[in-house]
Amino acid sequence: MKKISYLMLIFLFVSCSDYLEEEVFSSSQTSNFYQNEQQGISALNGVYAALRETYFSYRNDYQFAQMLEGPTGTVVQNGLYNDMNYSDTQLKNIGETWDRMWVCVNRASTLIRLLKVENIEESSVKRILAEAKFLRAVCYFNLVRMWGQVPIMNGVTSLEEGYPVKSSESDVYKFIIEDLKSAAQDLPKWNEYSSLGQPSASGTLLNNYQNYEPGRATKGAAQGILAKVYLTIASSINSNANRFDNAFDMNEMYTNAKMMCEEVYNGGHGYGLIDNYFDVFQEENENGMEDIFSINFTEGTDVKVGNSLASVTGIRRAGILSEEKQTMRAEPSFLEEFDDADERKEATFVLRYYDKNENLLTFENRDYRILPYKKYWSDYQLSPDNIPMVRTTYQWNTSPLVTGHFGDDIPVLRYSDLLLMYAEALHALGDDALALERVADVRERANLGRIMPPGDVLELIISERRRELCFENQLWFDYLRLNLTPRYRPDLADSKYKYFPIPVADLMSYPGLRPQNPGW
Repeated sequence: MKKISYLMLIFLFVSCSDYLEEEVFSSSQTSNFYQNEQQGISALNGVYAALRETYFSYRNDYQFAQMLEGPTGTVVQNGLYNDMNYSDTQLKNIGETWDRMWVCVNRASTLIRLLKVENIEESSVKRILAEAKFLRAVCYFNLVRMWGQVPIMNGVTSLEEGYPVKSSESDVYKFIIEDLKSAAQDLPKWNEYSSLGQPSASGTLLNNYQNYEPGRATKGAAQGILAKVYLTIASSINSNANRFDNAFDMNEMYTNAKMMCEEVYNGGHGYGLIDNYFDVFQEENENGMEDIFSINFTEGTDVKVGNSLASVTGIRRAGILSEEKQTMRAEPSFLEEFDDADERKEATFVLRYYDKNENLLTFENRDYRILPYKKYWSDYQLSPDNIPMVRTTYQWNTSPLVTGHFGDDIPVLRYSDLLLMYAEALHALGDDALALERVADVRERANLGRIMPPGDVLELIISERRRELCFENQLWFDYLRLNLTPRYRPDLADSKYKYFPIPVADLMSYPGLRPQNPGW
């Protein structure tokens, strides 16, 4: 689905390692960059494009999803991603994900540093810089959780500062927090943003940045991601997963997380839960009331802005999708965590489908043994009862050489995630009554009612996060911050698996990145 009109700029990231080298900014150079609003927005769209390519692109394929879903125990994959025992090819692919994150960071930092603010209307300056800081923070949040100590690339003023040197995790988190706090000040709310109007017929906003393009960062997105950052720090300290060199106070971080969740919950943004869980992932609801921030994709194009998670998670050789690889599928034992009354079960997994001969096959009867999931199938027709149909009338809009480009967005933060974060922070601060109310909001939508099962509140929140947010690149991060790896993946409990390996080529090129992460 088309949202942001990504206008690509080339930022001199030419060689395999140039993405880590920031340009040295001098007074003579600044006269050549981002002189007006049009150039600033074009550069900003390039940052969005880099973020999209981080999550899913023609270079990475579905690498990001493999890296974060494979270790959770909820997904079965081809290859060695499940046990984090990587081949040379997979290490190369992991390196490409690392590369693309730095492209996003450096595009954002270059824009923030060089935008000619004196030539642009103040309201547009605030929006451009706020969006760039938000996108940089999202990338850094992924980087620090996936690789630990990483360089802070914020623009340099001398040659000596032009090469990357690792910063402590606590310093990286402080940098993320400042970016998100700044972004939240100047971004519009979702409902305010959407009321500004629609793009012109050409789809471009270069001369009218006050109009609304679905998919851009909003105040609620910045506040919600900031809440997740605070909660990650607090819960990591609480579970003894990470002490951050005693740089943060745990109770202060939980309090800040609670406050940010309240800003979104009570702030009049217009967010809420869609009545039917299945509908959350349908195209018409992308960038809607439950979608606080997603990575936007466009189906059927030749410009590399689609993803192929539908074919990657589809039913192989069933004839339902145009291309069916099924290289990622659900772990069947994960089904046991879903109550039969839980509507998320039917909405998440393919438990029934019609084959090419219009025979109804069911997983329960073991008509098929590989369990697909369907959160990324919204571009394809389903029957009214959510059973996938025989091959649809969907036609490719791409050349035969460009396959697997679907329009399903990849969620980064949904409103239900915000509610569960809010509940977790409330519980940590001693307000279990209100915490359970927020959990009940999520369970009620799933047809489980508002009466809570007995047991520990945090355990209830963890179990709800697993069912609500599965296959959305969330659970592995939950394992790390809550120290849950020994429970769900005891074979990955060694400290080696806390972080991914830094690409060897970069370690050789940049001494400031050494040493390699432990165990690699």
